[in-house]
Amino acid sequence: MMGYGHGFGMFGSGGGSFMMIVVFLLIGFLVYLGIKSQNKDNKNSSQPVAGSNALEIAKSRLAKGEITVEEFEQIKKNVM
Repeated sequence: MMGYGHGFGMFGSGGGSFMMIVVFLLIGFLVYLGIKSQNKDNKNSSQPVAGSNALEIAKSRLAKGEITVEEFEQIKKNVM
């Protein structure tokens, strides 16, 4: 027979079921924070800074080899 406080109900002896739920929620929250942090780091590394103007972006693309010198000169003419 089951007596009082032997895991009967959610808040049984020591709150076993309740503590398991709390631990799972804590682990889930930590995983969420880790994924959110990684996504934030990835966004910042692949996108130009928000305050950059077109010429700075073109210089960056030229340095990376994404555009040729001729394309850079054309962008430079259009900007100025």
